[in-house]
Amino acid sequence: ELTNGLKAMVISDPEAEHGAASLDVSVGSGADPKDRQGLAHFLEHMLFLGTKKYPKAGEYQAFISDHGGSHNAFTAHDRTNYFFDVDSDYLEPTLDRFASFFIDPLFTPEYVQREKHAVNSEYQSKLKEDGRRGYAAFRQIINPKHPMSGFAVGSLETLADRPNSNIRDELIDFYQQHYTADSMSLVILGPAPVEQLKRLA
Repeated sequence: ELTNGLKAMVISDPEAEHGAASLDVSVGSGADPKDRQGLAHFLEHMLFLGTKKYPKAGEYQAFISDHGGSHNAFTAHDRTNYFFDVDSDYLEPTLDRFASFFIDPLFTPEYVQREKHAVNSEYQSKLKEDGRRGYAAFRQIINPKHPMSGFAVGSLETLADRPNSNIRDELIDFYQQHYTADSMSLVILGPAPVEQLKRLA
């Protein structure tokens, strides 16, 4: 456990050709404000769109792709998880880009509208999936006061700006409230010795 409360585990595998990391934040769609369903998922999307150190949207994704890796994230009811793998020679610079999401994201206003549409498209594209339909039916029969009954994905309607209610401001408030080091757990895997991986953490 680091001094800021972040819990970390490092795994040294000298034969690993790829390095990898996963960071889990113990907040998910269950923490969405009642009038802002999908906010946690929207935040997950927005973190990929530039930080103070790496302001160019898409730079993180391009860097990983250029170095033989992949990346993704998901928002569950009680957690949000971000992860990547990359050629092991590029683990350290990728971690630096990755860490910036959780230190100094920009939440650039020009991308807010675009990403709301991306979240809405994700919602629309999966309306006919059996798993999503089953979950929607489940939400109809459980106690409506329980957070699991909420709409987790988000849409243009739930994420719209409203009088005296700007979605970007609410997004930043949610991030500052929930994305704290003591609510995060990190795993790093790479071929470097344990002590070196601990330094990276």
